[in-house]
Amino acid sequence: MLLVTGATGFLGSTLVALLARRGRPVRALVRDPARAATLLPEGVPTAVGRLGDPGSLDAALKGVDAVLHLAGVVGGTAEEIRAVNVDGTRAVLEAMRRAGVRRLVHVSSSAAVMDASGLVGERPSGPPVLTDPYSRTKAEADALVLGAEGIDASIVVPVSIYGPSPAGPQSYNGLLRFLARGEITEVVDAPIGWVLAEDAAEGVLLALDRGEPGRRYVVCGEVAPFGRVLNGAAEMLGTPHRVRTLPPGSELGPDASTFARRSEVYGRFPPVHVDDAGARALGFAPRGIDEGLALTCAWLRGLED
Repeated sequence: MLLVTGATGFLGSTLVALLARRGRPVRALVRDPARAATLLPEGVPTAVGRLGDPGSLDAALKGVDAVLHLAGVVGGTAEEIRAVNVDGTRAVLEAMRRAGVRRLVHVSSSAAVMDASGLVGERPSGPPVLTDPYSRTKAEADALVLGAEGIDASIVVPVSIYGPSPAGPQSYNGLLRFLARGEITEVVDAPIGWVLAEDAAEGVLLALDRGEPGRRYVVCGEVAPFGRVLNGAAEMLGTPHRVRTLPPGSELGPDASTFARRSEVYGRFPPVHVDDAGARALGFAPRGIDEGLALTCAWLRGLED
């Protein structure tokens, strides 16, 4: 039995759906049973609990062989982000020790490992360079996981995630929707890594089944600049709107959305480049931007019908 935390999130719900299709026994840790009922496949058992409630974690871990830890938050106050990303990860590790569960796949973020050269690597050559609360707390959570005694942990590092998900058009999909409606007009044209949610979920399973404890595995479909991705999507969506691309180092206006603001953040550093050799060696074979956008735009059009 696998326990998935963050099971109703963007990537978590995609992963639970993949596990259910594959016939893998899975239990979803959820805070809101009503939300879970609308997002998770029929028949998937749930455990209602919170990362800050040790008793609920103990109950959720009964009969579990491995944990896939995806629970995390991007926005909120610095204290709120730390409570989930760092304290929540610590709580999961402590609960696993109490339950005698050793195997863990912890899902991190490229923001937690990118170094000053722009490298998103499985063996970073320098300390993480991003210092916003999300990036910093994800890096701290990674350190907790890699240093945890008695836990056989692999870390999966997705780059920027987009694409179809039971949770709907969250994450970078929001930019595509804003663009289609003419609600976003400019981005900083920084190149970043992109990966479909379904492919990232596949990467998590590969790390579970074939990965080595103590290793990071970067899951990336393709590196591409924001302008190519957004304006390519606009063409596929049939919208006349296009984004104006600002050169790296530019600043967006005060009303920029959270994920548009990430283009500004990445634009302050050297272009992102990715080392994902470890994940590829496990058999990770993701789709590139053109195929991924075609799937995503068809899905988004279906949501509007």
